[in-house]
Amino acid sequence: MKARNSVLAKSLTTGLFFLALIALWLTLSNSTAVPEYVLPSPGRVLTTLLEDKSILWSHAEETLKEWAVGLGLSVILALMLSWLAFASSKFSAFLQRILVVSQSVPYLTIAPLLLLWLGLGAAPKIVLILLTCTFPVAQLTLSGLISAQKEFAILATVLRLEKQRALRLIYVPAALPDFFEGVKISVTYAFVSSVMAELIGSEAGLGVYLSRAQSAYRTDRVMAAVLLIVLFSLLCTWCVELISKKVLFWRINQSV
Repeated sequence: MKARNSVLAKSLTTGLFFLALIALWLTLSNSTAVPEYVLPSPGRVLTTLLEDKSILWSHAEETLKEWAVGLGLSVILALMLSWLAFASSKFSAFLQRILVVSQSVPYLTIAPLLLLWLGLGAAPKIVLILLTCTFPVAQLTLSGLISAQKEFAILATVLRLEKQRALRLIYVPAALPDFFEGVKISVTYAFVSSVMAELIGSEAGLGVYLSRAQSAYRTDRVMAAVLLIVLFSLLCTWCVELISKKVLFWRINQSV
């Protein structure tokens, strides 16, 4: 009951926030102090979404394709890295050093190089998504596995489980919440990386639509594309949360 009330309160708070944001947008767009080419009204943006729905969808398909492939490969690679790091302390130390270095490198600065090396197709966007999204999932999953081992090592010893069997039966289920948190972060990172790479150079995608709209000073189209990106990000984050609740049903039941 307490968990249900908490979810309801969270949903209500989110709804009120978006209503307040739309109200502020309406107020500013109707103000004579703000020209329409600077801030178009919500109605104008909605009209643009409907008028350009076929063009937007064709560009969105390309971005979603890059996002799905890049995120899927990132999760697979992250699971492999976290498993190797958990199995080998030397590899774990090596991976931690790479993670520290990777956090100091703004990946968007190498996007032009990726475009020069791999062309204007989907390959440079997928590689950029891999660079951006692999390490958050790997770091959080590895952290969850290490925490689970510290917490349940005595239980594994009492049950006389070998390390690999204890990993499969105890440590992996206990680390799933951390894994899903990493995926939730990477879902948004993947969209941002793909769109930003498309802005730098691409043949299709929402970033290309944004770039063309910006060049034509069509603020309504820019805002329509941004709104679509935000909606896709929120929808995918919600899907990850829904999947995590289904998979971690035992954890939800404990909090009720």
